[in-house]
Amino acid sequence: MIPSKKIELFCGTGGVGKTTLATSRAYSLAKSGKKVLLITIDPARRLKQILGIKDDNAGEVSTLTGEDFQFENGQLDALLMNPKTTLKRMAKLSQEGSSLDNPIVNILTKPYGGMNEIMAIIEVQHHLKTGGYDTIILDTPPGKHFIDFLQSSQKINQFFDKSFVDIFKYFGKRFSKSKEEQKSGFLSLIVKSGIKKLLSYLEKVTGESFVDEFIDAISGLYLNRSSFTEALVFQEDLKKADYSNWFLVTSVDQRKAHEATDLQQNAENFMHKDSFLVVNRSLTPYLENWQPDASHKGLVHLHSSMKARENTIKDMGAKRLNQYKEVLYFPEVLDIEPMTHVKNLASSWK
Repeated sequence: MIPSKKIELFCGTGGVGKTTLATSRAYSLAKSGKKVLLITIDPARRLKQILGIKDDNAGEVSTLTGEDFQFENGQLDALLMNPKTTLKRMAKLSQEGSSLDNPIVNILTKPYGGMNEIMAIIEVQHHLKTGGYDTIILDTPPGKHFIDFLQSSQKINQFFDKSFVDIFKYFGKRFSKSKEEQKSGFLSLIVKSGIKKLLSYLEKVTGESFVDEFIDAISGLYLNRSSFTEALVFQEDLKKADYSNWFLVTSVDQRKAHEATDLQQNAENFMHKDSFLVVNRSLTPYLENWQPDASHKGLVHLHSSMKARENTIKDMGAKRLNQYKEVLYFPEVLDIEPMTHVKNLASSWK
């Protein structure tokens, strides 16, 4: 069994079985006696199909208690990421419940709305502080959205950079003023930043309430800024080899292998060297036990082609082995039941 760490990240492009492997890892650790939280940040939410979690439970931690999840000492909890639930908890903690109940903020926190990855970082940081889990496993978004997730700290820094300092200071000192006074003062500030023309245009397009809503959104984020800045600690911790395990998932497919290489290159500033390349859906165990009769030329060709494809992916892993602690191979599971996949793959972690 690969030793678990506080955080384990599963990343990869779409369609490589990343979520199923992340679930199998969580299942395996829980079976070994660990208390595990599995969080999916992937908006596709494949996790709910595997574990039978309802959309109504999105944003809330669910302890899995069915027949398949009877562990002697361990526990497996699962969470479908929901930015709005995270937002409500932030507002409650800051005692500024109404400050984030804003149309603009609501749009930003929708899937792919621009803040989804940032809210995911805040959610993970919350459970690291309060959950008491041995390991938190993250099923990250596919491809580009995984890179967005990794770059969330940069987005936070950019948002709270010098260009916003004056605006935040203004709101921080003058919340007692009326909305009209706030609006007037705010507009005098943004004249200096060169976006008055943009706001005027947007107000014409969206209606007179736009600037007021914009002010409310900015002030709400300012009042909850501690939740954002605390999330920066998490991303620095990810770079520590004794704190996190990284699993870059690909499959026995030439195109997916190249996509995984591209993803790794974009993420290498965040990933430490103590990481794993995971090759999923390997047919090697089946191919080794299948020896087609030489008289069936079609089957012989199919067998050799499939072996060549497997070896190509394995060669790719070997060439990049110096960048990974180990290359892991997981077999294709020929079954239609999701939990059968999870259980079979869980046994392979040993």
